[in-house]
Amino acid sequence: MTNRPCLDMNKLIEEIKNLCANIGVAGIDDEPFLEVINKCFIGWFSRSMATALFAFCKDEDGDWCVLASERGLEAADFRGMWNCPCGYLDYDETTKECAVRECFEETGVQIPIDSLVFINYEDDPVTANRQNVTFRFGAKIENHITTDFKFSKEKNEGAEVGEIKWVKIKDIDNYEWAFNHKTRIEEISLQLRLWDEDENV
Repeated sequence: MTNRPCLDMNKLIEEIKNLCANIGVAGIDDEPFLEVINKCFIGWFSRSMATALFAFCKDEDGDWCVLASERGLEAADFRGMWNCPCGYLDYDETTKECAVRECFEETGVQIPIDSLVFINYEDDPVTANRQNVTFRFGAKIENHITTDFKFSKEKNEGAEVGEIKWVKIKDIDNYEWAFNHKTRIEEISLQLRLWDEDENV
């Protein structure tokens, strides 16, 4: 089954029938409502498109860090775990634009779009979280240190995000990561050649 209906049609029909049967003393005819539902049903759920941004910057000690946040009390899943900024693609938006927007919304940090490097994508319906098709980007931020950036939750959706911080790459084992982001951080830090400059990576 490659597509899934956007409504549970059997449940919807059952609810319409129950509602019509319980209106007034004798109820009302449900056939016109069911006919309209069958004529108008055109929607399908497809797999969702998402992005993840792995942004790296040196701190005051000269250590490379990755921008990350704790998943808050109202996060969809993996509450209390850590992840790099990620989220769903909006209409009329490129994947790079999505990655930059999600990062800003979740952390308040504005990453220059021209600093993003496409890393890879995941589209395996078996291993991908919620079957998302995720485009991953890396950003190596130079000419700045981590304290140059201020965090903000102003654009958060409720309590979606908990603590926000730049995590030293050498300390990532001290955190519990959602979406296998620990492995992604290790892989992408190597791909961006951070280890050429920092023996601690």
